[in-house]
Amino acid sequence: MDMNKFLSQLALIMIISANSFAQVKWNVNAGLNYANVTAKDQHGNKANTSSVPGIYFGLGAGIHLSDQFALQPMLVYAKRGFQQKGSSHIGWGSDFEAKVSYLELPIDLLYSPRIGPGNLLLAAGPYLGYGTGGKWTTSGSVLIGDIMIDGKGDIAFQNDSSYGDMNTYVYAKPWDYGAHFKIGYSLFNQYSLSLDIQQGVANLQPRWADYRPESSVRNRSFGIALGYRF
Repeated sequence: MDMNKFLSQLALIMIISANSFAQVKWNVNAGLNYANVTAKDQHGNKANTSSVPGIYFGLGAGIHLSDQFALQPMLVYAKRGFQQKGSSHIGWGSDFEAKVSYLELPIDLLYSPRIGPGNLLLAAGPYLGYGTGGKWTTSGSVLIGDIMIDGKGDIAFQNDSSYGDMNTYVYAKPWDYGAHFKIGYSLFNQYSLSLDIQQGVANLQPRWADYRPESSVRNRSFGIALGYRF
């Protein structure tokens, strides 16, 4: 899918949603994100992966439904990925690390009761994401098609991993979706600190031509974000 079209659609959703309500506040979030994957092979063996840090930026609308409830769509740019120490039976090389970029649209239902000098923030909802690219490195070799590649290369998001450029590793299907949760606290109805948790539901394992592997890969992440409301 064309990325300009994708960005335009996300922006249009947010603008239409915001303009449909009288009370709308805009939010800017920035923070540190720790991303990982849950990966299993065809026998159900789980890969031993760990998190990688990355930046997180978001622009969203707070559409007030009542004094304590609001709908919060947010357009997010996030760095995600994972690292695998040692060898892997999944197909990655030794000490494999992937750092990728996603554009995401979480749509949360926010509950914000007054507690003390500020407001508690509790939010949950679905998210939709689109992988845009990235880089991989390894101290061993990565199997790309039927060729072993050493060192490093680019990452692609494709539904079919049977084609691509040399040194380009097909990381996952481009479209991701799952659940998003947030807990935090705001002061002066303007500044906030929150913990964001995201669990992917979509199996991102691409097919190989007509063959569909029985292995699975799903995103997961948590992060800490500072927010400003205007």
